Amino acid sequence: MLRTEFFRFPERTAIVPVAALVVFLAVVALPTASTAAGTAGASAAKSGGLGVPGKPEITDVVCVEQCVSARKATPGATVEVVGRYLNRARHVVFAGKSRDVRVRYRQRKFNRVRVVVPGTAVDGRPFVVSSSGFRSNRAPRELEILPVRMIPREVFPVRGSFNYGSSGAKFGAGRTGYSHQGQDIMASCGTRIVSVRKAKVVYRKYHSAAGNYVVLRNLGTNTQFAYMHLLKPSKLRPGQVVDAGRLIGYVGQTGRAYGCHLHFEYWIGSWQRGGRPINPLPYLRSLQKG
Repeated sequence: MLRTEFFRFPERTAIVPVAALVVFLAVVALPTASTAAGTAGASAAKSGGLGVPGKPEITDVVCVEQCVSARKATPGATVEVVGRYLNRARHVVFAGKSRDVRVRYRQRKFNRVRVVVPGTAVDGRPFVVSSSGFRSNRAPRELEILPVRMIPREVFPVRGSFNYGSSGAKFGAGRTGYSHQGQDIMASCGTRIVSVRKAKVVYRKYHSAAGNYVVLRNLGTNTQFAYMHLLKPSKLRPGQVVDAGRLIGYVGQTGRAYGCHLHFEYWIGSWQRGGRPINPLPYLRSLQKG
């Protein structure tokens, strides 16, 4: 008769290997913490899940309304903070006389935030705080805060390096079937264009020759200025009143334009409505001296 005792394991030694085997199989079957996190992250990415928002970064701060100049603002002015990951910005922080002043944003996008300068702000380098509590770097350049009375009455329209081009860029230069009615100001595409004087927006349109253009009626005068070949349609609205130095748009070459430039026209009376254009070059040169 066959003895079965040979195949029986001692009770203690039999339990230990079986328990170890169960643990081993469980470990093999379950992913590690890092693998699980990676799998969850990949799954979230595929399904559109939210990730950790980027820390806000600032590359510049520019005054766009009620300004003395691009980096000289006044209390109540609108400034634009430019950078990255700014769509989660909650506050822009300005330097104050005794302590920093937090101001909630007015408009925000991924690459820019608009905010109104508080009355207690002083010269400084603003920074941004996000809704998650992340703090950005300070603006690379200082924003000056000056009294409203310092806003100039007139400024040069192109805020960057420029020249007046060749003879063909001048007022009265010959064109096919007509003569040049303005002065071209040659500058790199993307250079800021601002309102020369306090004015009211008359037109903001597109024309096959003028490209994206804006016409402003200068308040307190019988003159109008036209700004043509803008890179993109201006954000100004007809009927809107703007101060001297207000951003109109950027130098471009839309319409019938060869090379990046601003075509600037100076009209006595209404633009294309019974008025007449005059040579704007002497006036532009006078603004340079100012």
